[in-house]
Amino acid sequence: MSFSLVGTYTFTPDDTQVIIGGVSLDAGDDTIWVRITQDQPTGPWPWSYGILGWKTSFGYELGTTKAFAETDGAVQRLGLGLPPVERSGVLTFEPRSFNLAWIKQGNPWTLTFEAKTGVQVEAGGGSVTFGVTSGTRDIPWTLNSIGLANLNP
Repeated sequence: MSFSLVGTYTFTPDDTQVIIGGVSLDAGDDTIWVRITQDQPTGPWPWSYGILGWKTSFGYELGTTKAFAETDGAVQRLGLGLPPVERSGVLTFEPRSFNLAWIKQGNPWTLTFEAKTGVQVEAGGGSVTFGVTSGTRDIPWTLNSIGLANLNP
């Protein structure tokens, strides 16, 4: 999987939500995979996470996610299984206030963001049925297509 550079950003204590750069999806794509790499070695400060998102004029069509950064890179997925209404948007990152406290003490946090778009593949399709035991009897349930369990008493 080849990633394309979206941008590199050094966060300051005044940063809340930062636009990293533009990302466009091809027709039919419903997912963006984002690799976040921390550009300085980890130190004694406990870097935490930020909120990663892809924003269009319709909002966060692919959702947001809690995103961690690693010096070796960590891949996060933005996608809900449905293609967005709009194909062009911006990648955003909001460092949590815990990180900003460390930055205020003179510890910069520089992250590189790379992205790849595509289609999220679902295994099998349809529903899968399992038995659940209550201790006295089996309670069948069905896992529906959006990942929720429906009890079948």
